Amino acid sequence: MPLTTPAHPAPNTDSNASLAARQHVLPLEWDAEQTLANFDPGRQSDNALALQALRDLLRQPSHSALYLWGETGSGKSHLLWAACHAQQQAGRWTLLLTPQTPASAWPDVNDLLAQNAGGLLAVDDTQNLSDWQQDWLFGLYNAARTAQLAFLASGNATPAALPLRADLRTRLSWGLALRLSPPDDTVRARVLQRLAHDRGYALSPELLHYMQTHLSRDLSRLAILMAAFDRYALATQRPATVPLLKSLLAEQPQLLQSAAPSAVSG
Repeated sequence: MPLTTPAHPAPNTDSNASLAARQHVLPLEWDAEQTLANFDPGRQSDNALALQALRDLLRQPSHSALYLWGETGSGKSHLLWAACHAQQQAGRWTLLLTPQTPASAWPDVNDLLAQNAGGLLAVDDTQNLSDWQQDWLFGLYNAARTAQLAFLASGNATPAALPLRADLRTRLSWGLALRLSPPDDTVRARVLQRLAHDRGYALSPELLHYMQTHLSRDLSRLAILMAAFDRYALATQRPATVPLLKSLLAEQPQLLQSAAPSAVSG
């Protein structure tokens, strides 16, 4: 589902009506905890470099492009959502597209050309774009350049290695292309404890160890599970323990599937 901010007034009323029809609220699964400030690069120098490059991109008043790539759980989606949220808070036009975004929600070229410079077009999981989405994105990328909008994208490989049409791979490689490394155990432990602390409790060593060894390495998926775990603990009036987590997963196995290492997206 796309993430947008209201468009600035423009003389083309037809374009405005078209864009207005595509305005969407944040999806229910949006996690407000995904911010640039709490992206933990750990000791990985490539993650620190990518975070700085993203901050620089958002400060540009004209067109600039950044492509982030890495394996599942490396934090690509976290950074794209965080960047869009930061742009929203700054009052700038923002649009986030994914392979799951329906055709009715994809903008046309005029929608982008109607925006003021400094907005952001972001595309997550480019490796999964269908043929029609690739064709559409090619035109949107060119429109973003013309309109002086920033462009941010992610994928699971370098632009040259993506299973996309050749000219789109070329466009994705025009800006910086930086790799993200998945969080190590120290970073995962820190983030999990922060998520628990924000909810008013601390993870015991046993519970933290269980999460580290039995659940996903993808922190965005773990954050969803942690939110469900917190609601479950409140509903049952029981403390956060390994047995309680096992009970939750037994009652809601879809949480385990969505948090399993082989079933998550980056």
